[in-house]
Amino acid sequence: MTRFLIRACLFLGIVLQAGPIFGHEGLHELIAAQITAVAKNPSDAGLRLELASLYGRHGELDLALRNLDKVDALAPGKFPTDLFRAEAFLVARDFAKAKQALDRQVVAHPESARSWLLRARAQRELGQHAASLADYREALKRTPAPEPDLVEEVAGALAADGQKEEAARVLAAGIERLGKIPSLTLRALDLEIETKNFDAALRRMEQARRDAPRPEPWMARRALVLATAGRTEESRAAWKALIAHLDSLPDHDRSSRAMVQLRKEAGDALASR
Repeated sequence: MTRFLIRACLFLGIVLQAGPIFGHEGLHELIAAQITAVAKNPSDAGLRLELASLYGRHGELDLALRNLDKVDALAPGKFPTDLFRAEAFLVARDFAKAKQALDRQVVAHPESARSWLLRARAQRELGQHAASLADYREALKRTPAPEPDLVEEVAGALAADGQKEEAARVLAAGIERLGKIPSLTLRALDLEIETKNFDAALRRMEQARRDAPRPEPWMARRALVLATAGRTEESRAAWKALIAHLDSLPDHDRSSRAMVQLRKEAGDALASR
């Protein structure tokens, strides 16, 4: 059963990723090809499952559900059809029915991280925020190697519900596991500043400065964060260090629009304090 669940989830993921690439036109072609395959092998429940998934992705809810019922008739209990029902209901924005299907799926196959993730999304749309966050946490816990998008989604849901410190920890753990993904780094930095965890933010900026091809924007941001933290003298020193660094650059670098703007920003900051 686990093997079939993994295969089904992989196919579902492929179809979902294909959506932005193929659009509705591409889905028409995929559906037509799959209809032909099913016609040649009408008793193949796996082929019909794939057709049902394509119908669901295309927004043809009735056809998706009809084919999923046929899958259950052909191969009872062999495929996670409730997962595909839920996906079709989510596309149709029937979040209550999506949740009902996912409630069954989570009970039958709690090992499926995607089931928890989809239920978290459905519950969020239904305004069931506490339950949604619990499922987001479970989805992340059950995903051995999460993609950056999942880490960002979970952190975003937590932050939106006021759990900003936990969101920052989720991002920090994601960065530690996945490496320095720019989108994760920037969001973690924003949350550390919002939660006034300035020391963590400054450490993250210093690392980013060392890794960046151009350190100057990070030097300016460090000065701004020091000012936000109320560390006025350190902020002034940081602005002065930026000016000295900019003045030491070769003429063609120093005269670029970006560097001239940073030089002005630093001078204005010093003049206003």
